[in-house]
Amino acid sequence: MYHSNNHNRSIADDVFSLRNVSKTEKPNIKKWIYLFLNKWMWFVCFIFIGLLTAFLINKYTTPVYKINSTVLIKSESKGQLSDEMAMMSGFSTPDMQNFENQVILLKTESQILQTLEQLDFNVSYFSRKNIDIEEYSADNIFDAINAFLFSTGQHGTHEFYLDKPFKVILDPTQPQLIDVEFHIKKGEDGQLRLVAKGEDLVVHSFLKDEDVDEVNDFNLDEKLELGKVIVGKNFGFSIESLWPDFLQLVDENDFFFVIRDNKRMIEDFKEIDVSYAAKGASIANMSTTGTCLEKSIAFLNKLMEVWIQDGLDQKNLIANNTISFIDQQLYGLGDTLGRVGAKLQRFRTSNKVVMPTVQVEAAYTRLQEIDAELLKLEMQASYFKRLKGYLNKREDYNNLISPASVGLEQTVLSEYITQLATVRSALFQYKGKEKLNNPYLEKLERQEATLLATLYENINSQQEYISHQQSVLNKQKTSISREQNLLPGKEQQFMNIKRNFDLTNNLYTMLLEKRVEAQIQKASNLPDNEIIERAYFKEIIEPKTVLIFQLGTLFGVLLPALFIFLKEFFNNKIQTKEDIEEITSVPIIGNIALSKKDAGVLTQMYPRDPITEAFRAMRTRMDYFKNGSDKQTILVTSSTAGEGKSFCAVNIAGILALAGRKTILLGFDLRKPQLGEYLNMSDESGITSYLIGTNNLDEVIHPTEYKNLDCIVSGPLPPNPAELIDSKQTRILFEELEKRYDCIVIDTSPVGIVTDALLLSPYANTTIFVVRHQFTHKSFLEHNMKLLGEAKINNLGLVLNGIKTARYGYGYSYVYGYSLNKEYINS
Repeated sequence: MYHSNNHNRSIADDVFSLRNVSKTEKPNIKKWIYLFLNKWMWFVCFIFIGLLTAFLINKYTTPVYKINSTVLIKSESKGQLSDEMAMMSGFSTPDMQNFENQVILLKTESQILQTLEQLDFNVSYFSRKNIDIEEYSADNIFDAINAFLFSTGQHGTHEFYLDKPFKVILDPTQPQLIDVEFHIKKGEDGQLRLVAKGEDLVVHSFLKDEDVDEVNDFNLDEKLELGKVIVGKNFGFSIESLWPDFLQLVDENDFFFVIRDNKRMIEDFKEIDVSYAAKGASIANMSTTGTCLEKSIAFLNKLMEVWIQDGLDQKNLIANNTISFIDQQLYGLGDTLGRVGAKLQRFRTSNKVVMPTVQVEAAYTRLQEIDAELLKLEMQASYFKRLKGYLNKREDYNNLISPASVGLEQTVLSEYITQLATVRSALFQYKGKEKLNNPYLEKLERQEATLLATLYENINSQQEYISHQQSVLNKQKTSISREQNLLPGKEQQFMNIKRNFDLTNNLYTMLLEKRVEAQIQKASNLPDNEIIERAYFKEIIEPKTVLIFQLGTLFGVLLPALFIFLKEFFNNKIQTKEDIEEITSVPIIGNIALSKKDAGVLTQMYPRDPITEAFRAMRTRMDYFKNGSDKQTILVTSSTAGEGKSFCAVNIAGILALAGRKTILLGFDLRKPQLGEYLNMSDESGITSYLIGTNNLDEVIHPTEYKNLDCIVSGPLPPNPAELIDSKQTRILFEELEKRYDCIVIDTSPVGIVTDALLLSPYANTTIFVVRHQFTHKSFLEHNMKLLGEAKINNLGLVLNGIKTARYGYGYSYVYGYSLNKEYINS
C-alpha cells in the first residue's frame, strides 16, 4: 500500500521550501535574555570575583596624589626699546614672559635640579606591611583572610617624608650605592640587622657630585646599631630612630630606605603641568603628581620659590655686580686716600704752608679737573676692556656690571647689557642640550647674536671717543704743568700733594654715591611672578576607586556574557525551537522533556506524568495528518543514533494504544535494534525472519503487557537490511497489518545514515523526525530536511526530544497541572 497524493506532495513542497525569514531578520533578544538568566550564578560569581579584585587593587595600590598651586604671572614693559629689542629683553618683558616660555623654563632639568638641591630628598623612606603566613593554619584560616582583607593601616608600599620613623645621616666623604633597598629587619636573636642586595649598581660620590664606580653584585646582611656609623666599601651612614616604638614596629612592618642623587631624581619630578586659571587671565595653575603627598607638596612649593627667586636674581644681577665692583675700588682707594692725606698733613706741618697764591690756586684747580677727567676716562676704558673680555669668552655674563658705576650715563647700553645677561641666563638653562630642536632655544640664540653685534659696535665707538679725549686732556695737562713749573717750589709741591688728595677724595665720594644708588636700585626690584596659593592636596588620581569598582563589575558581567555568547555562537547543535525554525518550516508537533525514569513504555507506565501529557499533545497533532482516514501508519526516524528515535516510537505507540486504538509497533531498525530492550522481548524471531520466510506473520507478532499494543521486533540482524526492506514481502506485511490494526508505528534506522527510512516512507501516511535538544547538529538537520524534501515525504512533523528544562529555560515549560522539579534525560 502507498499513502501518497498530489495534494500532499504540494503541501510537502511548500513545507520544505519555506524558511522563517522573519526570524532571521533581527536578533532574538528574548532568547539571549533567557540564556543569560539561565546562567545567573555565573554572573554572580564573576561579579563577586571582579569586585574582590577591585577591592584588592584599591587596597594595595600605592596612591598617586595630585598637588595644585596658583601663581600670578606679571608683565612689565621696558617702554623705550624698539619691538625688536623688547623681544630680546628676556624674562621680564611681555613677549618673553608669555605662558609657553614660562612652562618651558619651569620644566628644564636645570630648574628642577636647582630645586632638588635645596631639598633633602636624597634618602627616601618606605614601609610595607608584613603578613606572616606561617602564623596562620587551617584552623584559623578565617583569621588569615580577615587579616589580609580587612586589616587597618597602610597597605602596599608607603613612603614617609616629614613624619618618618627613622632618619639616615649620610657620610658625605663616603661614596654611596644608588637605588638599593636597605631593609631594617630583626634577626632570630631579636637584634636589628641591615639587609640589602642588588645587581649592576652605580656608586655615587655626593662630595664630587659624580658617579665613581659600578658594582656587579651586592649582598649585605650585618648587625645594625642605631646611632652608630656603618661604613662599607661603597656606603657609609648612620641610622637614628625617630619614633619611640620603632623597634616594636619593625616586627609588623618592613622598613627600608633608598639613596638617590639629585640628577637621577629629575625624571621623578618632571611631570609638571601649567595651565591658565581662566582664559585671558595672568593667573596660572601649577600641578604635579607623586606617591608621597608631603614630598610632592614640598617640591612644588620649593620649585615656585626657586622660579620666582631666579626672576628676581636676574633683575638684581647688574646691581649686585656693580656693588661688588665698587666695593673692590673703594677698598683700594681707601688705603690711597689715607696715605695721601697723611703726606699732605706732614708737608703742611714741616713747611708751614697754609694758603697758596691765586695764580697757584688757578693752576691747581685746572689740573685737578683734568686729572679727574683722565681718571674717569681711564676707569671707563678699563670697563670697556673688561666688558669686551666677558663678551669674547661667552661663558657666563653673570659678572657684568652697570656702565653707570664708572660714570657712563648710557641708558641704551645699560639696557643692552641687562638684556644680554638675561638672555644668557636663559640659555644657561639649556646647557648640554644645544642640539635639541627647540624653537625657543633657537630664538634665544638669535637674540644673543644680535645683542653681541650691537654691543661690539657700541664698545668700539666708545673706546675711540675715550682715546681721543685722553689725548686732548694730556696735552692740556702738559701745557699747564709747564706754566706751573715757573711758580715757587714749596707752593708748587704743596699743590701737587693737595691735588692728589682731593682727586682721590672726590673719586672715593663718587664711588660711595654710586654704591648707594645701586643698593637703592636693588631694593626697589620686585619679582615678576608671585605665589597666590601655595601647594595643596587636590585629589587622588590613582587608584581611581570608583572606576576600578565599575570595571570590576563590568568584568563580572561581560566575561560570562562573552563566554555564553561565544559558546552559543560557535555551538552547532539545536538549542531552541527557534534554531529549528531558522532551518525549516516543518511544524514541530511535539516537545518531549528529558526523563530519568527507567526505559520502557512510559506513556503506559505513568499515564499522568508530564511526559505522557506531552505525547498526548503530540497524538492530537498527528491526527491532523490522517486526512480523514481511520487507519494511520507512522514512520519514526532521525538524523543519527542517540537522538531518542526508538524511545519516541515506543511511547507514540503506547499513547495511541492508551486511546483505545489497536496499535502495532514494528522494529524496522534492522541495524541497531532497541525495541526488544524497551519491551523486554527476545530478537530470536521478528521482521527479518518473516521477510526471509522463516516464520509466518502470527509467529512474529508478540503481544505486550499493555492493552491494544502488539509488537514485531527486528529479529536476527541480516547482512542485507536494505534489500530485505525493498522486497515484495515488505509490501505484503504492511497490507496484512493494515487489515488487523488501526495504527502502525514504524521504528526505522536514521535517515541521515542509511536509506532504510526512505524505502519505508511510501508505506506511511505520517512521518515523525526526531530532533534531540543540545545533541542534533544543525548541519545534519538541514541536510536531512533537504533529503526528505527531495523524497517528497508526506505529512512530516518534527519532535524536539530530550529538552533539558531549567528554572529559566527558554521556550519550553510543562506546568499544566503538574510540578516538574527533576531534570529529565532521554536517549
